[in-house]
Amino acid sequence: MSDDRGTIDGSLFEGLARAFKPAGAFAEDLRAAGFDVRAPRLRYPTTVLMDVLDVINRHALPELSRVEAHREAGRRVVVSFLDTLFGKVIHTLLRMLGLKRFLLRLPKIAAMGTTGLNIQVVEEEAGALRITFRTGTANSPDFVAGAMEGAASMVSDRYRVEITLREPTHYELLVSGLR
Repeated sequence: MSDDRGTIDGSLFEGLARAFKPAGAFAEDLRAAGFDVRAPRLRYPTTVLMDVLDVINRHALPELSRVEAHREAGRRVVVSFLDTLFGKVIHTLLRMLGLKRFLLRLPKIAAMGTTGLNIQVVEEEAGALRITFRTGTANSPDFVAGAMEGAASMVSDRYRVEITLREPTHYELLVSGLR
């Protein structure tokens, strides 16, 4: 499956399904959004992720706002994603490099699982990185920030992820407190 606005590896969707265990109307709404948990695909258009996150908000996290739900989904998906084949590769890189060096290499690492995404990482000061994401379509900085927060527990590190710019097709995260 190809989409000139970008694609995402199916392992991320597999991780979301493992984290939230959709059934019944929840699974039906995911199917309508483009993700059939019973027939996963290798790749999905980036736009499907946004729709899937909104379905998760409605069914699994209805007490949260859209922004809060996307961030919580990011936090929760990390452990489940790292159990997938592609996630195990990412987990190995994360453990081998450590978080700061992993993030400095994020543009190349992300290219293994996405298309249509341009990432730039700039070291602002000791322990702080500014990461700019540019996409051809709407994306969720909250989901990405949440996934980075979820990764903190995987590497026993404490750091802060702040969304410093939010535009329809690009956003910036400031990750501080890195060692």
